[in-house]
Amino acid sequence: MLALNKMNTISLDPQILAIHEQNRVLKVDTSVDQVIALGREKKFNSEASRQSFRCFPYPEKAGPREAVSQLWELCLQWLRPEIHSKEQILELLVLEQFLTILPSEIRIWVKSQRPENIEEVVCLVEDLTQTLEEEGESCKRIEGKKQNLFRV
Repeated sequence: MLALNKMNTISLDPQILAIHEQNRVLKVDTSVDQVIALGREKKFNSEASRQSFRCFPYPEKAGPREAVSQLWELCLQWLRPEIHSKEQILELLVLEQFLTILPSEIRIWVKSQRPENIEEVVCLVEDLTQTLEEEGESCKRIEGKKQNLFRV
């Protein structure tokens, strides 16, 4: 229980993050090294960093402390608190969750449009939804006319 309480006290204080960065020692297997390396190579690519964070495998050889340390590094690479405000970080998290809850076809289409922020995502989804509804209504009208033709 004591270990869980310590985990709950982790802070995003910039000084603590800086100390954490300085004291970090990586002792992991190759697959985890590759995930970390991918994050470093594409440090400024937010999507690649997010995927590295989200797809991080638990490194049993390294143990839980090292896993948490590596997750911190990946999270910092993704959210970049040194340059993003709290509001920007929250927008990234809400955007990710919003994309996650969308139906897969809509999510794929929205991502293909490469929106730059959550407002663009919302507008894209609204426009697509409206277009699909209008097309659905057109199809219903056409089907209704076809049925009327066959009744004669």
